[in-house]
Amino acid sequence: MAQRLAERRPAKKRHAGARREKQVSLPAESTKRKSAEVPVDEQARDDSFPIVGIGASAGGLEAFTQLLRELPSDVNVALVLIQHLDPTYKSMLTELLSRTTNLTVLEVTDGVRVKPRHVYVIPPNTAMTISERVLHLTARVEVEGKHMPIDHFLLSLAKDQKSRAIGVILSGTSMDGIQGLRAIKDEGGITIAQDEQSAKYYDLPRSAVAAGCVDLVLRPQDIAQELVKLSRHPYVPYLETEGAENLLPQSDLEKIFGLLRKATRVDFADYKHATIKRRILRRMLILKTEKMEDYLNYLQTNPGELGSLFQDILISVTGFFREPETFEALKHEIFPSILKNRSADDAIRVWVPGCSTGEEVYSLAICLVEYLDRSRVHPSIQIFATDVNEAVLEKARQGVYAASASISAERLQRFFVPTNGSIQVSKPIRRMCVFAKQDVTADPPFSKLDLIVCRNLLIYLGLALQRKLLPIFHYSLKPTGFLVLGDFETVGEFDNIFKLANKRLKIYSKKPVATRTPLDFSSRYIAARDEQVDEPGASRQAESRAPEQEIFKEADRILLTRYSPASAIVNGDLEIVQFRGRTGAFLEPAPGKASLNILKMARQGLMTDLRLALDKAKKSGETVRRDAIEIRSDGKYLDVNLEVVPLKTHTGYPCFLVAFEEALPNTAPSISLGRVRGGKSGKERRTEDLKIVRLQQELSATKDYLQSIIEDKEAANEELKAANEEIQSSNEELQSTNEELETAKEELQSTNEELTTVNEELQNRNLELTQAHNDMTNLNAGANVPILMMGSDLRLRSWGPLSEKLFNLKASDLGRPIFDINLDLQTPDLKGTIEEVVAQDVDKELEVRGPHGRWFLVRIRPYRTADNKIEGAVLAFVDIDRIKQVEEELRARSEHLEDLVEERTMMLSNTTRMAAIGETAGMVGHDLRNPLQTIINTIHLAKESMKMDEVSPTERHLRLERALDTIREQADFMNKIVSDLQDYARQTKPTFVEYDMQTLINETLSSISISKAVEVSSTVEPDLPKLNVDPSLLRRAFTNIVTNALQAMPDGGKLRIKAWRSEKLATVSFQDTGKGISEDVKAKIFSPLFTTKEKGVGLGLAVTRRLVESHRGEIKVTSKLGEGTTFTVEIPLDLRR
Repeated sequence: MAQRLAERRPAKKRHAGARREKQVSLPAESTKRKSAEVPVDEQARDDSFPIVGIGASAGGLEAFTQLLRELPSDVNVALVLIQHLDPTYKSMLTELLSRTTNLTVLEVTDGVRVKPRHVYVIPPNTAMTISERVLHLTARVEVEGKHMPIDHFLLSLAKDQKSRAIGVILSGTSMDGIQGLRAIKDEGGITIAQDEQSAKYYDLPRSAVAAGCVDLVLRPQDIAQELVKLSRHPYVPYLETEGAENLLPQSDLEKIFGLLRKATRVDFADYKHATIKRRILRRMLILKTEKMEDYLNYLQTNPGELGSLFQDILISVTGFFREPETFEALKHEIFPSILKNRSADDAIRVWVPGCSTGEEVYSLAICLVEYLDRSRVHPSIQIFATDVNEAVLEKARQGVYAASASISAERLQRFFVPTNGSIQVSKPIRRMCVFAKQDVTADPPFSKLDLIVCRNLLIYLGLALQRKLLPIFHYSLKPTGFLVLGDFETVGEFDNIFKLANKRLKIYSKKPVATRTPLDFSSRYIAARDEQVDEPGASRQAESRAPEQEIFKEADRILLTRYSPASAIVNGDLEIVQFRGRTGAFLEPAPGKASLNILKMARQGLMTDLRLALDKAKKSGETVRRDAIEIRSDGKYLDVNLEVVPLKTHTGYPCFLVAFEEALPNTAPSISLGRVRGGKSGKERRTEDLKIVRLQQELSATKDYLQSIIEDKEAANEELKAANEEIQSSNEELQSTNEELETAKEELQSTNEELTTVNEELQNRNLELTQAHNDMTNLNAGANVPILMMGSDLRLRSWGPLSEKLFNLKASDLGRPIFDINLDLQTPDLKGTIEEVVAQDVDKELEVRGPHGRWFLVRIRPYRTADNKIEGAVLAFVDIDRIKQVEEELRARSEHLEDLVEERTMMLSNTTRMAAIGETAGMVGHDLRNPLQTIINTIHLAKESMKMDEVSPTERHLRLERALDTIREQADFMNKIVSDLQDYARQTKPTFVEYDMQTLINETLSSISISKAVEVSSTVEPDLPKLNVDPSLLRRAFTNIVTNALQAMPDGGKLRIKAWRSEKLATVSFQDTGKGISEDVKAKIFSPLFTTKEKGVGLGLAVTRRLVESHRGEIKVTSKLGEGTTFTVEIPLDLRR
């Protein structure tokens, strides 16, 4: 039963005394009207504002910014942002967020107190918690290698703020935050997640919604509006205060109990009301309902809300290996005792009432299995897990949980299997656990148990239910059994039947008792109360309460409202069951055998009037009063007033309240002779004396007569007592027989409940087995693939109908070694391949020729059990005969086509080569003709100058040198044309090595002569790793780009070289401040033999692009006339082939 109602561990009070004094209490009249307005002053609101913990990861900053824009500046909440941040970079969140909101935005420092209308941002590389509204920072915390800052903070927020906490999850990709949201919801807070349409990354919100710990799914803008409404709700100031319980009148609460009982057949009347009231307030906050009558109407007209309230009351507070020290104590202290002198066929029986979603149940099973691994005996394990909530039971049966569950890697590997991004408890562990619906407060229990684990269930039940359950637990345990309770639970007054085995961890052992404790585990009272559900204000009176308790309660009410005298409560036999006040002046123990009969204890002079008053009250059923009764007490006479009041009880057993008080002197009639005589004449006194004497005589006679009647009656009573003793002796024998029958009945009830539970589990498993069998049958039929299954001994275990037809199998082949059967498979080593698959846990595929010469692809895979053991192999035969035929046809056609293609390719190659040679020769010839003509002209002029006699030898020598320089310059230019042409035509294969980009840029710049008028700078981002490149080829490409940039700035300028990492690319940009390039030139700039220079060849940038493309990269150019040009080179980070 998931009776984990919101306020977990209520005994643990927060240290907020100073602030609690400021919290306002509701006026008394607010409890009389369910629709009363709630008075809220500003101080109360300011001291009780909600704190909103907001978790965000990838894409969350954008969503949080949208949320902030919608929040008004007077919103009475505090926001704490837990954003996943790079631990090595300084955060700029405070500056960024301050621009979007009028709220105060602060980066958290250790010890800062949270204030309303403030936004607090976590610093990088830290973990944050909150305690008493003060934020604390610690070093970055990692759990099993994972940094979970959102969970870390939200868990502390839930613990600190309880129902005032609000958790919000925005866009993100991790699993961080789910545990924190669950804790906030468990404590009665409200949880919100961003919706899928607005989230940039929905993994994190989706996981939270799937975990069932989200109340609302909204857009960021709507989340802001929801926070405003919550902060202004009139009930918010009273959450976690004494006033919260006064917001719901008892009559309204009883109506809700009736609706829940009728809808769910679960009675919450004896649960702790304060806890349930807080859960109701939480639902009203979510629905934004401000009046109790409105919420009652909503419940009556919306059955779905009854289900939501039911789930909220039965919040599932559980987890794997929660409070690990308890499980360690079980391993080292309890399990050894349970296994002592136990045989292997004596199953270990455990009961977990209130099992919720099953994490604790499976934790116990795993813990037991781990312990039994080290034990000499290995008995079977039966764990009965029960809950009243069918929804959580279904989840528990499936055993599927979030992958972020707090479980060690070793246990994950052994006891869980991954499934669709989650984890599932392995089948062997699930088989040990039987989950069944049971109301532990009403249905019969299990019996002969070794262990009951009932942690944090009793604290949510009222005293009457606790008194009912603990004897049932005692009955259910074996003499050597143990009971495990929660941190804040005890056995209380039942320490006579339980003994502490571990005080700190609340583990008890069963005590043997001589007198059997009466048990009550009948569920009949639910049916009886269901008849009263529709009656306004109908409330169940717990049958488990003793009659004396009802009597005491009724007496308390009457005495507090009408009396304050000494009194006693007597039952129908006039036996005193309780004394109230000081009754010694009116009652005293009678001599002889001890008796509590009020008539025997009455003081002298009181018994007659007391008997008459009691008889009259018993007959009339009304209050009887007798005044001025003179009694003798401690040697003195007292005047006493007596009143007998019948008490109304639900049991129908008659009881009376007898109240005594001394009469005031001026009101008590006097019967003393001396006082009567005063103030009278002698004759009058004598007359009155005679009257008094006569009256006294008559009174004495009457008393004697009454006394004789009393004595006769007492004699008759004595005879009746004698007869009664005989009846009692017979009754004792009958009672002994009845007790034996009652014991047998209880055992039968318990056994029947256990059989019902086991039968329900078997039905569920049989349904799963039938479904699995149907799935397997249809899968085999639909797959249309012959399949053989064999054990680790290579004997046939099963096959499909297609296999039977293909291999001519018979029923007698079942269990035979597969290689004793003629399968007509042509393969060299099928047996060795199967043995390798089984031994090494690998998959294999073989192409074999089978029966009738058909080809099959044989897929051989291990036969894996639910506990991940290999117990054989599965062979699937995929018919590929048609594929083989097509392959053969394609191969023949391919060879023919290849011959044709090769012939045509040679023809086209020759034609293309000739055309390319002609085009290139024409362009190169034009470029070579100019320098060649210059050389010819220079030589001609040199010859002519040599023939001139008027030219001096010195001048002739100078002209000859100039001619030679011109010839050399033109020859160099021609050589460059040829080199560029060779570079462009050559298909050079790069040789990749790991090289640093900064080194490559420095080497490029050092190989070029750079004018002092040009300012050159280079920057390489530190996160750019070394690249796998051919440095010589890339250096030539960079040299061409830098040379072109320098030539574009003849009068000087700036050249900026930058290199950085961009996703999976390394990017290098060369930005100059030259004259720029026009759009028409830019379109042709990488074309071979295109140039705008007088002496340019037009191959430099074409060669550069060829070199960049050899690195699987790309070169781009952007330019604007008059502003310069930028060449950008992009190369993949990893060029390893």
